[in-house]
Amino acid sequence: MTGDGTTGSLPKGISISPDGARLYVTNYGQRNHRNVSVFDAATLHRLSEIHVPGIVVESVVSPDGNTLYLSNFTRGSVQVVDLATGAVRLEIPTTGRNPKIVVLSPDGRRLFAANWSSRNVTEIDTSTGIVTRTLAAGTNPRGMAVARDGTLYVANFSDHSMEVYSGASMEHHVHVSRLCRVPRHLVLAPDDSMLYVSCMGQSTVVGVDPATLRIVHSVRVGSAPKAIDVCPGGRYLFTANYGGHGISLVDVSDWSARTLEIPGADHTSGVVCARSGLRAFVTGWYDYHVYAVEPEGVVPALVFSSERLRDVDRLREYHRQHPVE
Repeated sequence: MTGDGTTGSLPKGISISPDGARLYVTNYGQRNHRNVSVFDAATLHRLSEIHVPGIVVESVVSPDGNTLYLSNFTRGSVQVVDLATGAVRLEIPTTGRNPKIVVLSPDGRRLFAANWSSRNVTEIDTSTGIVTRTLAAGTNPRGMAVARDGTLYVANFSDHSMEVYSGASMEHHVHVSRLCRVPRHLVLAPDDSMLYVSCMGQSTVVGVDPATLRIVHSVRVGSAPKAIDVCPGGRYLFTANYGGHGISLVDVSDWSARTLEIPGADHTSGVVCARSGLRAFVTGWYDYHVYAVEPEGVVPALVFSSERLRDVDRLREYHRQHPVE
């Protein structure tokens, strides 16, 4: 059976189970119900929905695939969801307001929440649910990535800068000023040899050398890249281009890029790579869908009627004049 990829309102982020079988789409436009849509990754058939109080922004799945962590924008918390039942088993208040991105250390023992309105990041011990520390950041911290040695990278969206924390107690701190214009999302190469940054304000993806914290590569992609993800194997990277209607595929072996438009998509927002094969899943912020996209530009699960495409063109123009973030 093939689904139509319909999500809830304003699907902002997307995460994938470790086995690649399930997609979790966070619906930012849903308050108190239908916050997360769960899809079969092979068919885009919607399997279930998760209901929690508040407004969810982003999610991350535990390494064992049993737990989903949600950042709750209005409640100022991280909600811990048991994926076997879909129920919240714990809610942890953050030490700042309006958490957005949540990331886990590779071993799943530490969770970090970037507090958009408070210039800080909350660190949580996932085994106890206890907040272990608060780390200072710049204005509107958002994108984060954690290396295997525990080093934390934090992008400051409105300061155009980055914080780097390392050490057993995060005692070492480096501030990187003027990283790029509006750094939004961070991901590490599978071997931690490169840090990738989506520079939303300049429509580029840059590669930062973790040893020197200097930009060593840069490539222009589609307009206003929001989320990015590196595929297994580390050669390819996908971007969700919020200023456009599709994705860009970057080959980091030679830093070439090409952009693939998605008929029917209206401002792409979240993106995640499939766990096998060269395929990406991306959300349409204003059209309330998740799409499966392959490098050839194929969207295998969806067929778009002329009526649907006319509706999307009308909505694109409306949202161009009435933006929501």
